[in-house]
Amino acid sequence: MCFKMIPPRYAHPVVISVVCGLCLVLLGVGVDARSAEGVLVDRIVAEVNDDIITLYELNRKAAPFIKRVQAMARPIDEERRMIYELRDKVLNQMVDEKLTDQEIRRFNIQVSEEAIDKTIEEMKKRTYMTDQQLRDSLKKEGLTMDEYRTQMKNQILRVRLVNREVKSKIVITEEDIRAYYEENKDQYVGEGTVHLRQILMVLPPMADETNKQAVREKLTNIRQQVMDGASFEALAREYSESPLAKDGGDLGTFPLTDLAPQILNALSGLKTGDVTDILETEQGMQLFYVETLDEGKGKTLEEVSNDIENILYDQIVNQKFMTWLTDLRERSHIKIIR
Repeated sequence: MCFKMIPPRYAHPVVISVVCGLCLVLLGVGVDARSAEGVLVDRIVAEVNDDIITLYELNRKAAPFIKRVQAMARPIDEERRMIYELRDKVLNQMVDEKLTDQEIRRFNIQVSEEAIDKTIEEMKKRTYMTDQQLRDSLKKEGLTMDEYRTQMKNQILRVRLVNREVKSKIVITEEDIRAYYEENKDQYVGEGTVHLRQILMVLPPMADETNKQAVREKLTNIRQQVMDGASFEALAREYSESPLAKDGGDLGTFPLTDLAPQILNALSGLKTGDVTDILETEQGMQLFYVETLDEGKGKTLEEVSNDIENILYDQIVNQKFMTWLTDLRERSHIKIIR
């Protein structure tokens, strides 16, 4: 007779024991069900409209995360605080899940067993898992295949609810895409690189203008030879006073953004096979030869339009979903029992 006293909305497989001839029943929110030894078995931790969340459900959901916290071997006070915050976060997630599940029932959104099978098979392909490996992985998490299928079913249903309530109402315009492209244009411009060779002539200490002019004339003559078709590499081996002379003045390849402004300016407008004007630097007077140049051509708006649309879509979906969920919470009866 006692079982009939439990309101239908609280019907849940909790352990109810008889102590001293009295029937312990879960009559209302926050009332504990205890075993004959007085050990807490289950209780309600949250009301979500006509549904409830029990302590057993919360503990089961939070258990894998709590194990990870405990594995950190933190000081006991810190561990307790982390677990408390974790359980609170998990409980709020469970409330959100209850709300979305209620909306799924309200709109009669359904998913077939075939769709669940397909989703699981796609997941296995993405993670390169066999069926047995999946089962072994689930076992470590304390899940059976049936429980995992239920989880997948719920995920699919929630995605379909989001599609119905959020995604279907999102429109990305060409103006939105163009604005994002202009604001983030540097993301779509490749980083240019240049492979340089160098001829260096060192200026004597306290060099006067006469000394500088003599060095400048030598480099002018060398530059002209290069422009007439002579090998810069060979000329670097013959004339350069750099330690790299034996390698034909090979400096290697650099991102354009790593070059000193003086050199970068000197390379402006040049292409592969060109030589710079004479530069006076702290090391001496130099010529730079462009062995190869990749300017890192940027992608056009047309080339990245689809990518940008997906980025904006995901951003707006997240924003709209959180707004929708917040509004749903405000319209719902939610009571958390500490």
